[in-house]
Amino acid sequence: MSVLNDFREAIAIQQRKEDEAYEEQIKLPIDERVAKGVTMNNLRVVFDFHDGAPNQWCPRLNHPLKFIRSAKVYCQNNISKFREGAQIMLSNGSVSFKMDIVVDTIDNFIIAPNDFDVKNTYIDSQGYNENNWEINVVKTALTLKLLSATVGNLEYDNVRLNKIESLLAGKLDNPSSNHLQYSQLNQSQNIAVKKAINATNFQVIQGPPGTGKTKTIAHIAKILVDQGKKVFVTASTHTAINNCLNAVADEVRDASKVVKIGEKYQAAEIVNNSYITRKSRLPQEKYAYADDVSHDGIIIGGTAYCMCYPASKRLNNWEFDVALIDEAAQMSIPLAVSVMSKTDKFIFVGDHKQLGPIIPSGTGNSMFSESVFSRLVRLYPNDRSLLNISYRLNEQLIRIPNALFYNNELTSDSSLNVSNENIESENYSETLNHEDPKILYLHKEFDSQGRSPHEAKIVAEMVNDLLSNGVDFESIGIMTPYRAQVREIKKALNKVIGGIDTEETDSLFIDTVDRMQGQERDYIIYSMSNSHPLESKRRLDFFYSPNRLNVAITRAIKKCIVIANYKVFDIIDEELSDIADFHILKPSLDTFKHYYQLSSEFGCIVEEKVQEDDW
Repeated sequence: MSVLNDFREAIAIQQRKEDEAYEEQIKLPIDERVAKGVTMNNLRVVFDFHDGAPNQWCPRLNHPLKFIRSAKVYCQNNISKFREGAQIMLSNGSVSFKMDIVVDTIDNFIIAPNDFDVKNTYIDSQGYNENNWEINVVKTALTLKLLSATVGNLEYDNVRLNKIESLLAGKLDNPSSNHLQYSQLNQSQNIAVKKAINATNFQVIQGPPGTGKTKTIAHIAKILVDQGKKVFVTASTHTAINNCLNAVADEVRDASKVVKIGEKYQAAEIVNNSYITRKSRLPQEKYAYADDVSHDGIIIGGTAYCMCYPASKRLNNWEFDVALIDEAAQMSIPLAVSVMSKTDKFIFVGDHKQLGPIIPSGTGNSMFSESVFSRLVRLYPNDRSLLNISYRLNEQLIRIPNALFYNNELTSDSSLNVSNENIESENYSETLNHEDPKILYLHKEFDSQGRSPHEAKIVAEMVNDLLSNGVDFESIGIMTPYRAQVREIKKALNKVIGGIDTEETDSLFIDTVDRMQGQERDYIIYSMSNSHPLESKRRLDFFYSPNRLNVAITRAIKKCIVIANYKVFDIIDEELSDIADFHILKPSLDTFKHYYQLSSEFGCIVEEKVQEDDW
């Protein structure tokens, strides 16, 4: 295998697919493009400006022209395909800018210029109109530009290239010393830390829900810093990176050793607010090696793109001793290679049983087709460390995901109790007061594909009952696979309890499953919002994703309620056998059947009570 050839081929495939998609999209009328989620129009945009030039390569501007630092895009009904990390074109007819999505929510985006395009991103700061803006897909994605730079990094570094090729081929030797490190962790965490520290080349750590993955990372980082190592911490999102860095800073007890590569708004959550922007570079002399004295360790956090030109200039062309890759199950192989191109040892932490990276359509078996974590788990089964004690899921909540996804290798921390809170409810007492904290609530309403007003009404009424019994907003999490259903649930909540989009209710989580990964709430309500899969055979791989189901049923601390039509689980294989790649889909369908079977065996199913005439 040649990493560079595979890398080039994967980028070429993705570029071709993106070009084809772009050419098809621009032919469509604006209304159709909006419906498909590849365009948004009639938007309000508020800009935040740099006081000066964002970096030394930017030209001087005359007043009132100013470079754009970031912009907030307000939208009323975001059901688009735009997500954090995507590059978009922002325009209002007279001007247009290429910018990256930093944060995306149901109601707004935060966007900012990237290192390639920042010098061209400026506007009249006094005369611009906030209204009537539009965002569109970009033909040439920024990610492809950045990833292409990785090829240049590796072409002249045969030692590192050979190591990466051996790793991805399953042929990298990984000797480990017998040196032991003390730890105040549980046994599985302690084993993972020791293996990570002592391994010569790499380590793979699987952290199922609530097993203390971030704590383990922080402990590994502390030991590495104490050893004087330069450590790069990365993940798939800025939020995940910031969470890691804060945990590391707390463990190291010296926030000055923790630095974020990113703009101010990307580092706002960092405990010491230490960050490197486009206008600055990591000081070379402060952490330089000396021949005769020990050097201080440092933790640098940033996205994988920080390793790519021109973003890598912020790092002053540093190379790192160790890369700590969190949420590695969500990182594609090309992104991981970009990180590995500047580091000597790699520690991958994640869970391949939860959501993986977004796979570009049509990329086949290229390097984009699986996460780096999944590949390494498959190639190096004996080098995996499993964190096996959950500090979130009590003994009843853990039973189903343990059987479905983790071969019953997990245990619940003995200090976790099963909640027996009395929730009074006129219509849902059996659901909310059920002796088991995991509930599958079944109904028979039809005609819903990705948006179910009936399920939204059920969700709203259950939330109202919880609030009426003293449960606060921040203790409740509401999830669904689809953004359209997020909107539907918000509408229903506004009818039942009112004022959902207020400061008081801001802590109530209402979003997709994908946005909930890594988080937890006392009460979780999951609306599947599909009435019958046979009525729409589109994107069954998305709806019947075992990983998405796993995330949904492992976020709760006290109670998890899954709301679905009974037909979702009444699956007849023969009726789906004519769809493409059915043999690939069948294991996923079997997982859902098994989930229903386990729910039935454990007595966790509640059926909606209505008059037969109402069906």
